[in-house]
Amino acid sequence: MLTVLRPTRPARVRPRRRSTLLAAMMIAAPVFAAAQDTAAMPPPEPWQTGRRAMASEVILRTKDAVALCLSADPHWINFCNGLAQGYADHAILSGKVCFPRNITRRQLVETFTAPEVVVAMGFIDDWPAIETALELFIKRYPCG
Repeated sequence: MLTVLRPTRPARVRPRRRSTLLAAMMIAAPVFAAAQDTAAMPPPEPWQTGRRAMASEVILRTKDAVALCLSADPHWINFCNGLAQGYADHAILSGKVCFPRNITRRQLVETFTAPEVVVAMGFIDDWPAIETALELFIKRYPCG
């Protein structure tokens, strides 16, 4: 006997109501758009707000950088010399600082860590160290 195989029909899928889907889209669209707008906008620069940025956990704070640079451990001294050189390079690239040709890393570190400079000039310890170094270098070695 010959058996005829019939193709099976796919199970019937109940269509969703358009009104439910449309309502969900209308509710989610403004929330999604607002999230995109705030994510696309960069945070304001310190010069735009008139306030300096506070250091986050991944940024070296001024008080921590000064403590490292005042350490007697040779490893931290080497680290501090490299840190001061990096801050000096950043300051040169800003175009606002002109160091003398014969300046040493030790002089850069002393400019950055001198208590009379950091304390007397009113630098706040929680500021990012790179901003403090830039301001100190600008005051000590201005161009022009």
